[in-house]
Parts: sequence; C-alpha cells; structure tokens
Amino acid sequence: MLRRKSGIIAVVALTPLLMATTVADNGDQYVCSISKAIECDGDLNCGPPAPQQTPPSFIHLDLDDGQITLLAPPERRGEVTQIGAMDREGDQLVLSGIEAGRGWSLNMSETTGQMAITINFGDAAWVVFGQCMAEDQASPRG
Repeated sequence: MLRRKSGIIAVVALTPLLMATTVADNGDQYVCSISKAIECDGDLNCGPPAPQQTPPSFIHLDLDDGQITLLAPPERRGEVTQIGAMDREGDQLVLSGIEAGRGWSLNMSETTGQMAITINFGDAAWVVFGQCMAEDQASPRG
C-alpha cells in the first residue's frame, strides 16, 4: 500500500514538470502581428498607450528557447523577453512572465491564431491584440 501511495505522489508531483516539458519540447515557433493596444488606469480611463517608446508591431514566439523576440519596428528588433511559464489547455497556448517589474500574460488560440496580451504594472494595464501564425507557415512558399 505504501508503495502505491508513493507512486501516486510521485506522478502528481511530476505532472507540472511533464506538462512544461511537453510544451517546451514541441519546438513551436510563431510570428505574431500586433494590431491594437489600449492602456487603462485604475479609474478605468482607457486609450492608446502613452508613447514612452515605439510599441512592437511584430514579435516572434520561440517556445523551444522560452523567449519572445521583437521583430519590428527596426529600432527595437532583437529585444528579448524571457517566458516564465508555458501551458496549453485545448487549443489555448498561455505564456506568462515578469519583466521590469511588470507581469504579463499572452493567450493565443492555436486554431485561429487570435492573440491577446496583458501587461500589468501598479497603477495601469495594457491590453494588446494581434494575430499569430506558425513560423513554418509564414513563408510565401509555406
């Protein structure tokens, strides 16, 4: 009986690791365009994000390396954000992380490619919408 319980405990304890490995080992890569972004403060005043820096227009998701790389605009090309956590549920890919004191999450439908990103920081949040496609489908010959 003790052996069976310890086996069950081991499986339960390892399940998150096995799930994370499955997501990371798929080698999935996506190219995503950013179409809309809004910023809202704690009083629910919403509008275009303040122009602190040029917002990204294209990003590359590399699940194998656990990072998101900005592709455009040219002055931001190559900026990298580390993915802190990855998960899949149904056709939903969910990524999240922390950068510069801001928490972020990205949800993408692997069926439709629709994507939403939230970036949260203290007194405001950004919501970003876009569209993704598998990198191997981004070629005109793909």
